[in-house]
Parts: sequence; C-alpha cells; structure tokens
Amino acid sequence: DIVFIGDSFTESATVAEEDTYARRVAQSTSLSVVNLARGAYGPQQELIVLNRYGLGYEPRFVVWQLFEGNDLGDAEAFAEWKKNPQHEVLSLKHRYLDNSLLLQLLSTTRLQETGGPRVTLRYHDGSSKRISLRYRYKPDQPSTMPVGMTETLSAIQAGQQLCQSRGIKLLVVIVPTMIRVMEPHISFERFEERRDYFPERIPGDKDFSQTVEEFCSHIGCGFVDSFDALRAASSADNRGIYIPSDEHLDIRGHEVVSKVVTDWIQLRTNSEGQ
Repeated sequence: DIVFIGDSFTESATVAEEDTYARRVAQSTSLSVVNLARGAYGPQQELIVLNRYGLGYEPRFVVWQLFEGNDLGDAEAFAEWKKNPQHEVLSLKHRYLDNSLLLQLLSTTRLQETGGPRVTLRYHDGSSKRISLRYRYKPDQPSTMPVGMTETLSAIQAGQQLCQSRGIKLLVVIVPTMIRVMEPHISFERFEERRDYFPERIPGDKDFSQTVEEFCSHIGCGFVDSFDALRAASSADNRGIYIPSDEHLDIRGHEVVSKVVTDWIQLRTNSEGQ
C-alpha cells in the first residue's frame, strides 16, 4: 500500500526495524509498506528507485523523505557525476564516512576530523552531553546551491507525474537538522560557531523546506515538514529525539515522524472512503 523512499533517515539502520517510522506507519494504519530508502542517496537517485522498483508494487501512496542537511549537496554531486561518470566526485572513503549509518561507532574520530564545533546539549532530566555538531541549518541553501535546488525540484516533479499517472498519492516529508529542532537546548562556546551552524534567516527569503513546500503546492503533491511536530516533542522532553553522535532520528523521533505521516495518510484514506 505504501512505498517509502529517501535516504538514511528512512533506511533507519540506527534503530530496530520495528521502531522505524515506516514500520510504525504500517502498525498505525494497518496498511502494507515497503521501505526502499538507501543511505547516502540524493533526490535524483531516489527518483530512480521509485521508477525502477517502487512503482512495481502498485502502491496507493508514496512517501518521499528529504533531509535539509545534505540533500542539495547530494543533488549537486550527482548532477556533476552525471556529466562525467568516470570522474570520482568524492572518494569512496570520504563518502562512506560522511553518510554511513555506522558513523556513530566512529563518531569521536570522524567528528574531530570534520571540525564540527563542540557544544553542550542539555536534557530535560537535568543531564547534559558534550557533542560535536555535524549538520548545519543553512536557510540560504536555495540561493547558494541553485543547481541542487533545481535538480531536487525537477526530481519531485517527475515523481509526482509518475505517481499521478498511476493514481498514486505522493507525500514529500522533510526531516529537519538536529540543530534546527534542538537549538533551544544547545549551548555554543563561541558566537561565531552559533552563527555558522544556526544563522539568522533573512526576512522574506525561503529556506529549503519552504521552497519545496511552495513547489509541492504548485504541482499538487502532498507536503509536510516534520519540524513543528519534532520541536513540540522536544519541548516536552528532548530525550530520544535525535541520536547526538550521528544526528539521525532516535526512537522518539521516529515515533513523531510516523504520526505526521500517519495523520496525512489517514486523512486521504478517509476521504477515499467517503
């Protein structure tokens, strides 16, 4: 009934399969699901997965997860590779270390290598943890990475056309960076580091999520940014939302995203029944 595509946030190898948001959606809706997400993939590759594999399941819904932290970079790298497939844009070692879901096992070494700032993450139970940040929130991505933005929107449009021609409903889900969700609970040592990893937005400019939302509205596909739900959950209790060592969703984070997706699907399912 539901095909999931996306990157490592949906592949979700850092939590048990039954805790992933894809499986939780299956449990909540009693619909059958298949998870075709793949870590380190970008939007163009996810479109290939949908076309080559996902449509063969003849699903009623396709849930396409995007991550604001690195999808535009992945899209630009793939576009560059397509121009010259013989040229290696990133070394295999660098790509693995940047995207592997085993990164948490290498976190101390790798995060020192990437030079992410050391910050203090405070939890609701009074404890705190020193961590190195990995992903920045970059509100100006659409203007600073125009190739990646264009490639991403083109992939979404092609996916919507594929789904629409087969009577499939497409939902695009944004997973926000940990810093955007957990910012109220994170202390930086230096103002410059805070400005670099969580800069102020310029009034009137649209960030990655807003740009995708506007485009999805224009072409008629579903859209939801899970930020509001994740921020609300973290305001109540910020434990278990993200895994600090690699910044993928933790068990409660998957629970929150599953509810966002389930609510959207149940609304469409109910309208079909009427």
